[in-house]
Amino acid sequence: MLSRRSLVSGLAFAAGAGPALAQGTVLPSAGPDPQKMLFTQGRYLPLRAAVLAAPDERNNRQIASFFGDEAVALASRSPAAEVTLAPDAKAQDAVAAIRAAAAGRRVVFLNEGHSVSRHRSFLAQLLRALRPDGFSVLAVETLTNDGEGERDARNLKRGSAFPPSTGYYTWDPVFAEALREALDLGYRLAPYEQRADQRGQGEQDAAGRIAAREAAQAENLAKTIAAAGPRERILVYCGFSHLRKTPDKRGNVWVAQRLAEATGIDPLSVSQAYTGSFGPHGVDPAPTRAVLERFSPKASVVVRSGGESVGAVFAGADLALFHPNLPDVDGRPGWLAADPVRRRFEVEVRPRAAGEAVIVQAVHAGDSALAVPADQQVLAQGEGRAVLFLRRGVYRLRLETNAGFEPLGEVTV
Repeated sequence: MLSRRSLVSGLAFAAGAGPALAQGTVLPSAGPDPQKMLFTQGRYLPLRAAVLAAPDERNNRQIASFFGDEAVALASRSPAAEVTLAPDAKAQDAVAAIRAAAAGRRVVFLNEGHSVSRHRSFLAQLLRALRPDGFSVLAVETLTNDGEGERDARNLKRGSAFPPSTGYYTWDPVFAEALREALDLGYRLAPYEQRADQRGQGEQDAAGRIAAREAAQAENLAKTIAAAGPRERILVYCGFSHLRKTPDKRGNVWVAQRLAEATGIDPLSVSQAYTGSFGPHGVDPAPTRAVLERFSPKASVVVRSGGESVGAVFAGADLALFHPNLPDVDGRPGWLAADPVRRRFEVEVRPRAAGEAVIVQAVHAGDSALAVPADQQVLAQGEGRAVLFLRRGVYRLRLETNAGFEPLGEVTV
């Protein structure tokens, strides 16, 4: 159980155009607050119940991704530019395109939509591909940046547990597992979120809050770069517009542009927040539908048409990604099942009583009960089989019920 002082979360509900921060917010100390229950007890079911009671709230769409409910998480999509694919448009494997475009670059930005676990799965793929190219630092926006104890991701090593205090969006098991894999691969984690001491005093309008946050994040990233070895390369993972290298239509200047101006480093910016395929649970934007109809990709791609990366200009980026539309596998996302480092693992459980949902979870054997699971699946009334997709390792299986946790034994995958 965390102490009262450690009840601090990275509640950054901000999207690209919504700069409102709650980094460093102290959670309520009384009442059955479902976020506090996850934070202090590792419980997902109370949070799921709260989300299902109000699924149309923007914040709840983000939270739905934490327990794999893509029907809720992907209910609305960010805007995307209309595009026309030239007759000579060509698709290229996304990882290969990023590696080629990153040649000679010290910094690469990759963004996400905050309700899209699939983006975090692609982050894991890119981490594997870039590590042999000298990338050794992973800077992540959501990581708690107050420099205190177990919340400080700079202290995490290979095999470290990921308690919920590490960062708000890492409550998503897909995100936490991507960061665990980064550590396994030899990356160091670097938080760069705006700190409390970097926030402006007094009232600010939306543009002022955006400017203050972007300036702080750019400053923190510049310090990370300066502290790294001269040959080290850095992957920056952010939300939505922070990777923009040009001002947006309102004139806001974002992190990547500010970093370039402050350091002289021209980063490679790769966007997936406004494109990517979200079927079968979400509505794809028009450019995605056009790309998928033309190329029917089996893996993520970059598409070039008329000499430009389709979707990149709209995002203020160099490249934009499109992910293939993959059907579910055994009730789980097809993109998760397609991850080559994950193995299918089936768990049989006793079907529950009418109206009771449970969650089957796999927790790394060395982690505490509070740690974010490596994978989990919600089972509805009457369902007695879960399918998990796990990396090689030793896991404790458990069942989260309305009453708490039931152990299901230890397994090696």
